[in-house]
Amino acid sequence: MTLHSFFKKLTKEMPVNPNYVGALLTGYGLMGVTIVLQLILVPLYLKYLGQEGFGILLMIMAGTNYAAVGVGWLSGGLARILAERAAIKDFEGFRSAYVFSKWMNVLYSISAVIIFWILFHFFISERVVDENVTFTLLLASVSFVLQYEYNADRAAFISLHWQSKNNIREILGNSVFAICTVLTLKAELGLIGVISAQIVGILTTRILALNFWANSELGLRWERPSYKLKDLWQRVTGKMGIHYAIYAILMLTLQADTLILGWLLGPSDIALLFMIWRIPEVIVLIIGRIPGTYSPFLIALDAKSEHEELQKKYKIGLISISLFALIAAISYSLVGPWVVNLWVGNNAPSDAWLYVWASFALFFLAVTKWPSEVAYSLLNTKILILIIAIETILKLFFISIFHNSLGFITPVIGTVIIHGFLVFYLYLWLGKKTIERSSSIKQI
Repeated sequence: MTLHSFFKKLTKEMPVNPNYVGALLTGYGLMGVTIVLQLILVPLYLKYLGQEGFGILLMIMAGTNYAAVGVGWLSGGLARILAERAAIKDFEGFRSAYVFSKWMNVLYSISAVIIFWILFHFFISERVVDENVTFTLLLASVSFVLQYEYNADRAAFISLHWQSKNNIREILGNSVFAICTVLTLKAELGLIGVISAQIVGILTTRILALNFWANSELGLRWERPSYKLKDLWQRVTGKMGIHYAIYAILMLTLQADTLILGWLLGPSDIALLFMIWRIPEVIVLIIGRIPGTYSPFLIALDAKSEHEELQKKYKIGLISISLFALIAAISYSLVGPWVVNLWVGNNAPSDAWLYVWASFALFFLAVTKWPSEVAYSLLNTKILILIIAIETILKLFFISIFHNSLGFITPVIGTVIIHGFLVFYLYLWLGKKTIERSSSIKQI
């Protein structure tokens, strides 16, 4: 029996939607492949690039991620429009939204690259003495545009409930990237080789998607813009787009530790932070999949006015995630130093207290995933945005004040203090109020 036939049989036998099961399994598969590849590649990065070179690579990757701050309104809005049109089988409208997404993502990415190079010329170029770094940034700009060009395809797959098809293609693209990265590192091509490998991986994913659409009934492809796109523009720039934009800006800024700390302390400290925090961060992502996956069921309960069941499920979910987070935090505080040392060798920070701080941060961030996802799913976004804004402002303030005295661990300590004294309890209050609000609205 082939892997494909086994997977098909497995999804058919499960008592839930096969597309949902496939999306969940391949989603975890994509995450698993990414984690394994990082476990393999990070020691190689440290060996061939050095701590500073690895720090520069992390800053480039963080900059690419943070650049999404200017297009969050578009991604969220178009994802919803694509899903709506797929649900009612309006495939002509779906193709129009796909084309619109293509143009907007590419135009945005090109604009972001132009702005970056203008800022680079006036504010950064004098600090970069290595021409290889400049060429690496040029390649990273190409990679950035290619990544955004693919955003429309990813959204289209998800909207059609074909997440598994997208995940499999991204797994293959990541695998090609890893192979090329190992080859370029061993050939001593440095950062230029790593970013070049990234471009090859992205092109692999893109070509696989292009081949799929060409052989599908939808026939999605690049087309010239038409007057029909005007309505789409008006919708994604309306109230819905504004809410998505605010949420995206705050979330990306909250996670911009690498960029901010790299600017304040330098790339070597970024590498140290990555070694301490990467494993807890992955654990938070894994636990965060639980509320993200379960949110459609909560929405269904809310829509059917099953308030008692909704409250029950919320409490069970909160308790379960809290237990998972507690076990993970205790485990990392005890074995974290040994695991990180096994992973990166002598490069690993040795102070045990660093891992304790990271464990506390892991617990707080993992638990708050549940109430924040519930609030987002049940459309209690105003208070959610306010809490995230408070958390973001306090964290940026903490980093700006204490980065010199606390060093690379500053964002982690800041997260623990801010959550321990205020924000953690605000999130718990938000979850409770969201459930109560949903019940009261339906009763009215």
